[in-house]
Amino acid sequence: MKRSIILWLFCTLFVGAVQAQRDKEFQIRGGFGWSIYKTDFRLKSGAYESSDEDGALSIQFPLELRYELSERFNLGLDMKFGSYLYEPDSAEGKSNRFFVFGIAGEYTIVNKENFRWYAGFGINTASLVLQQTSEDAVVEKKEEWTYNGGGIRLNSGVLIYLGDVVGLNFNLGFDTHNFTLEEYEQNGAKQDLSKIDAKLKLSGLDGTIGLVLRIPRKSK
Repeated sequence: MKRSIILWLFCTLFVGAVQAQRDKEFQIRGGFGWSIYKTDFRLKSGAYESSDEDGALSIQFPLELRYELSERFNLGLDMKFGSYLYEPDSAEGKSNRFFVFGIAGEYTIVNKENFRWYAGFGINTASLVLQQTSEDAVVEKKEEWTYNGGGIRLNSGVLIYLGDVVGLNFNLGFDTHNFTLEEYEQNGAKQDLSKIDAKLKLSGLDGTIGLVLRIPRKSK
C-alpha cells in the first residue's frame, strides 16, 4: 500500500513538472542604446610618446539574438553600430562610426512567464573609423583612422512581456574596448604605420531600451 502511494506521488510530481516546462525560445532584441566612456589614448612614434585621458559619449543601435539552452541559460550573438558624439565647437569636418560583433551568455535570475531578470557576459570584436576633413588656402585634406580591437561586457537587465510574443527589454552594463590603430589614410592613400603604435582604451557604462520578440520552439 505504501509503495503504491509513493509511486503515485512520484508519477504525479514528475508528470506535473514535465507539463510545467515551457517551450524553448528564440529571441530577437533590438532598440536604442547609449554609452558613457572614460577614454585613454596612447601614442608612440620612435622616441616620441604622448597620452591623453578624456571622456566620450556614444549612441548606438543594438541587435541581439538569443536561444534558450535551458530555462535559466541563454546563448547568442550581439551586434551594434553607432557613433561617438563630438562637442559642438569641435565637430566641424569630423565624423566617425563603429561596429561591434560578439557572443554572449545569460543567466536568468528571476524566471516568470511575463517577467525575467537576467545577468549576462559577452566578448566581442569591434571596428572604429574616424574621419576628418580640413581645408587650407591650397588643398583639401581628408584623413581616416581605422582602429580594431576586442572587448568584454558585463550587464544585467529585465524583460517585460506585453503578450505571448512582444515585450520590452531594458539593460545596463559595464563595457570595455581595447583598440589598436590598424590603418591611416590621407586623401585615400594608406600611410606607413611601421613606426607608429597608437592605442585607444574605452571603459564605462552602456544602456539599452528596446523591444524583444520571442519565438517558441516546440520540443520534440
